[in-house]
Amino acid sequence: MESKPKRSYYLPGKLVAAFDKECSKSGYVKEKVVAAAMLSFLDSGPEARSKMFDRLDGFLRGKVKK
Repeated sequence: MESKPKRSYYLPGKLVAAFDKECSKSGYVKEKVVAAAMLSFLDSGPEARSKMFDRLDGFLRGKVKK
């Protein structure tokens, strides 16, 4: 039987800490926030997705762009 490769995603500590802080502060359920973010990403077009990755990169490098 052939097993499928498993996907693994690395989340930088800085991103996880900011996510935890915002969810706690606003009283959001983390799993629902993640689901909403994934849906937003999947519903967006290529240009919007590219901008999301640029914003994420900027955040992780300390250069937040809006």
